[in-house]
Amino acid sequence: MNKRYIFIIIILIFILFIFNIFYFEPAISISRGQGTVLSDNWWEALNWIKNNTAECSTVATYWDPGHFISGIARRSVVFDGASQGATLTLDTNTSQEGLVIENHENGISRELFYKDGTVTTARIQDIATTMLTTNETLAVEILKNYKKPGCNETYFIASADLIGKSLWWTYFSTWEPTGGKSCSNIGSDKGNCYNYLIANLQGQPRQVQNGLAYVYPIGQQEALLVVLSNDTVTGYLQQGTQLARIERIFYFSQQGGVMQTIPGAEIKGLLWVDPSGQTVVFIPPELADSMFTKMFFFDGAGLKNFELVKTWGGELKLFRVKFEE
Repeated sequence: MNKRYIFIIIILIFILFIFNIFYFEPAISISRGQGTVLSDNWWEALNWIKNNTAECSTVATYWDPGHFISGIARRSVVFDGASQGATLTLDTNTSQEGLVIENHENGISRELFYKDGTVTTARIQDIATTMLTTNETLAVEILKNYKKPGCNETYFIASADLIGKSLWWTYFSTWEPTGGKSCSNIGSDKGNCYNYLIANLQGQPRQVQNGLAYVYPIGQQEALLVVLSNDTVTGYLQQGTQLARIERIFYFSQQGGVMQTIPGAEIKGLLWVDPSGQTVVFIPPELADSMFTKMFFFDGAGLKNFELVKTWGGELKLFRVKFEE
């Protein structure tokens, strides 16, 4: 073999060796350590949807799992990772022209752009609004726009990952071009953002006057407390040596879920205690009665048009949206 060819082959082998050491092997190692992209709950849920819902169904939720719903469940979605900036344009009977901002509770600012007998909305803001609003009728009206003609089935997924993503969907549902709002976490004045605060139980309960206090730290000098005293359950925010009562607390007893309200409480919002008592979630007042909170934390209790169909490991919950005839 020509020496020149041998030299080229040696160089190619060396290059492949370098790529293997510095690129391929680390990538393989990282991928092995990450586990599967979808949890078993998601995999089972998507296959259940594929086998148990009408092919014409639309499945609504935030954009993240859109591609998985389309690819595995084979159902239409409102939007996905490739269409976060997508819009929806519908015919309308109004002669209105230009931008109209609908202001709703919790700082929601829904933008509608009217032009030549049509109205255009942003898909990401539509879905974010259905999650933050406390108005079930508004949520149904928005989702009706994404229902396929002649199809009676539309579904909504409320999933655990959306708890941590509330910063974003609350931001987009309250976004407006003129600014004047505050979302310091992302440095924007175009919208507001609200978070669920999750805390885990630390150690054994402490003895307090006439009862026990369960402690859930949220910082070096702060903690959420659940105090059981004289057959009553009260939620507190502890800051240093100061205690402030939380307005509402929801917990599970042998008889089922119990909601308790503390008149005159210093902290507005809701403290949700999971059935095991190992975790609590503080829900600020803007999120406490939102559609997402009602669906995920309360399984849709009290909702007329969102029917819980099935839940998978408590990680995701599938609701069927019922539209008025």
